[in-house]
Parts: sequence; C-alpha cells; structure tokens
Amino acid sequence: MAFEPLAIITNEAKRRTAEMWVSGKSFQVKYFAVSAGGHDPTDPTIALAPDPAATQMPGTPFFGPESIDAYEFTSDFCPRFICRIEENEVSGGVSSVGLYGEIVYSPIPLDPEIGTTFLFAVYNRPLLILAGDAIEFVIDVFM
Repeated sequence: MAFEPLAIITNEAKRRTAEMWVSGKSFQVKYFAVSAGGHDPTDPTIALAPDPAATQMPGTPFFGPESIDAYEFTSDFCPRFICRIEENEVSGGVSSVGLYGEIVYSPIPLDPEIGTTFLFAVYNRPLLILAGDAIEFVIDVFM
C-alpha cells in the first residue's frame, strides 16, 4: 500500500498567513526536523493524523532543524518540500517530519519577530527504521 506524503498545515501557519495578508509581515518555510512521534505506538504500520493545533511536532525531534534541500511545485497550489538526511546522520525510528517557517520580513522597524521560527506543517507516516541510511522525504503541502 502506498502512503501519500501529504502534510497538514498548522493553525499557527494559517494565522501567520492571515497576518501576512494584512500587515505584510512574511515568512518562508526553511527548515525541517524529524521525530518518532507520528505513528500509532500499538501498531507502527499506522500513521497518526496530524493535529493542526500542534505548536510542536509529535514526539521529541532528534534531527534538525535542518535546512530544506529543495523546493518544487506539483501544481499552482501545492509546493513540494524535499528534505534529505544524509548517510549516517540518523539511526532509529522516524515517523514524523515537521516543516518550520521563519519570519523573514516585517514592515515594523527592528521587529523582534524577525528570525522567529514556528511549526508550519506536520507530516506523519508509518514508522520507518533507519540504520544510518540516507533518505529523502518528499512532502507536499496543499494550500
């Protein structure tokens, strides 16, 4: 059975997007992190539904934040984020990838939020055990 790499946008990201429409303060999705909190602990073949109210990834991130490696568009409304973990960077279980936005512009001079990061989207999947293997997570985010 194929697993669709679709992330859910968090409520915080939606709030930040609405703020951007009004104030011009903007962000860029720049980082990712991984954890082992995205699967059902009683059945690791089942991914848990991501919580849009989450402000932190499920589980404790053990890799990242790391820069996103590449961006593409699958449609006018769907950016694709390519997140690579190189060989020997991670060993253990992975079942959640968090995408993080960073505030990059504000019309307010010296705005202390510039550089602030927040959880933009969460992608949960069945548990995947890595033994130092290189892996690439390709994550779509529908707007």
